Order: sequence, then C-alpha cells, then structure tokens
Amino acid sequence: MASIVVLALLAGALVASSASAGRTRAPLKGVGEGLELIANLPTGSGTDMEFATIKGHEYGFVASRTTEAGGPGGLNVVNVDNPAKPKLAAKLPCNLNQGDIQLSHDLKTLIMAADSAGGPDACLMLGKLGFMTIDISNPLKPKPLGVAEIPRGSHNVTAHPKAPFVYNSDSDQAGAGEIQIWSIKKPNKPQLVNTVTNPTHSPHDLSFNKDGSLMITAARTAIHLYDTSDPENPELLSAMACPGCYLAHDAKFTPDSKWVIAGDEANGGGTYACPGGALYFYEVIENRALVLQGVYEPGEFVMAQGQSAPNSCTSHVFDITDDGKTLAISWYTAGTRYLDITNKTGVTVGADGNGVTELGWFIPENGDSWSSKFHKGPYIYSNDINRGFDVYRIVSD
Repeated sequence: MASIVVLALLAGALVASSASAGRTRAPLKGVGEGLELIANLPTGSGTDMEFATIKGHEYGFVASRTTEAGGPGGLNVVNVDNPAKPKLAAKLPCNLNQGDIQLSHDLKTLIMAADSAGGPDACLMLGKLGFMTIDISNPLKPKPLGVAEIPRGSHNVTAHPKAPFVYNSDSDQAGAGEIQIWSIKKPNKPQLVNTVTNPTHSPHDLSFNKDGSLMITAARTAIHLYDTSDPENPELLSAMACPGCYLAHDAKFTPDSKWVIAGDEANGGGTYACPGGALYFYEVIENRALVLQGVYEPGEFVMAQGQSAPNSCTSHVFDITDDGKTLAISWYTAGTRYLDITNKTGVTVGADGNGVTELGWFIPENGDSWSSKFHKGPYIYSNDINRGFDVYRIVSD
C-alpha cells in the first residue's frame, strides 16, 4: 500500500509540474532602490524556502500553499543555476500549513512542518500535525519518507547543522513552553529523544550557530540562549526579554557567533501599519549572556501596489550572508529589504542613525513577501504569498 501511495504522489508531481509551468508569471514591476526584480516563477502562495548545491546544481526548496489561483501547494524544487531564469525542476504536491522548510546536515533529507492537521492533499500528513521527512538525495525526484506526529503541531522546525537532529517549535502560547528534539538518523522513522522545558512560551522559531554548539530561541515575548554542545540535552544559559516585541518571531546568530539578531512580527502577521516590528541586535557575551545594543526599523513606508489596505507591514523571515556583513529580510507588503549590518549598535530608522544601513529595498506589484534569502552571487530570493518565487539582483554595491 505504501508503494502505491508513493507512486501516486510521484505521478501527481509530474502533473503539478506541468500545471505550474503553465501559470502566469507575476509582472516584474514595482518600486525600490538598490534591488532589481529580474525574475518570477509562479510556484503558488509562498512561505519558507532553503537553498543548497547538490550534484553540481543550485536548488531552491520552496514551499507553497494551495490558493484558488495559484494551483496546488507543496514542495517546489527550483533550479537557480541561472538566477535570471529559474526553472521548476520538480514539484511534490504535499500541501502542509505553514510548510516551514529545513535541510538536514547531509543535504539528503528535507523536513517540512505542519502546524495544523493535513487535508487530503497532505500526503503522509493526512489528519496529522508535526513534520514530514522527504528524501531529496535526488532533488528531481523528492519522495515522502516519514512523519513525526506532534500533538501541539510544528510551526517551525530547525535541523541541527552537524548532527541528524530536528528541534521542533510549536509556537504555542498556552501551557508550558517546550522544545521537542527528534532524531532523523532513520529519516523514514523520526524518533523523539527529548522534550526540553522552555521558559515563558514554546519557541516560535529557533536557530543554531554555525557549529551547532549554541542555540537561540525566539519565544514570543523573550529569547533564550542554550548550550547545545550535547545536541540531545540542551542547557539553558540565559534569557532576555525582547523590549517592545509584540511577537519575537525569528532569531539568528551572526556567522561568528558574537551577535544574535531577533525580529518582531507585530500582530503575528495580521493587519499592522508600517514600519511594524523592528529588528533587535544582541551582543553575545562570553557565550553566556545577551546584551541589547541596537534596533532597526525601515524608513520606507510604502506598501505594495495593488494591495487593498489594511495589510501587514512588519519584519518576518530573514537571512544573513556568510561574511556576516549584510542581511536580507521580508517585510510583508513593504517588500524585501537589504541591510548593511556591520555596525549593529544604536537606533536606526531608515537612513537616520549611525547603526544599521539600508542598502536597498524593493516592493513588487501586489507583493506580500514571506521570506527573503541569499544564495550565491549578487542575488536575493523572495518567496511571496501572492506572487510565488521572485529573484532580485543586488545593484547597490
């Protein structure tokens, strides 16, 4: 029976790929400075995405959700060997909400999260919450493998960068906060190995530093620093309130592990006026404590053309370059922002202040950007709720 299900899914993937290729691309129009919109691929209503080089090719693993106009949701495998001409290499029509995506440390397994029970198009997650593992050893033929069923759901998942573990963030504000740790040594049978109590709330999201020895949580009202040198048994080092945060949404280390950047998703992505929630910059002191040193808000308050007010305008999913000097972030209807973060101290609003500098921004026509990330070269990729997969070329440097 399992083999029949997989064959049906693969057949569905071929049909979905053909349908996706026929959908209308969003116009390469909008307003901005320092970024040029060069390509769009109509992959559906976009959420999270990750990038990797596999077998000499550059791929974006792009999540989308079902929409009336956007076609089937699921996992889109996008070839970006030529960023100006992205191609849909494969589509696995397994629609999970919200579809947060992570890649295992060996780039063989993709983890896709579900914070609500899957419907008939959810593949192995039918009626289940948690995360699904997907074999991407051949990116052109992604295959569903297994399920980690989690009663509180999986709002975001985080793969350990050096070991076969997945940490779950359920973002649940009710009850005791927790972090579940799952082993994916056998990707077809994820195994729960520990449940860690987290102060205040469960994380909305969490991240590791480059070598996996430290972890930072964004737990709605606070952020927490952990020692994860033993991945199965994290040790809480310190906690810090996020001043002014409506919802501490995302937190990441700079590549040198000396700073943590946390974003505030004001009103949880619901209706909110620009500039919305800020970015907060914390210095990591002796790998044990956090000290708030800087704050950033954009100065450009324009919303996407074609959007009917009111809409969300606040910080969301962001990414940091490998050299730690620049940051790309989605600001929902205020588009994608491109920042110089070499100076993280002080309070910056737009071009004012002496801290973070805005190098560029772009607000596409009818845009509502969920996630913005770098991958090789002068490009920023946006996964857009309305437009699908957008590609920007950086022209400000």
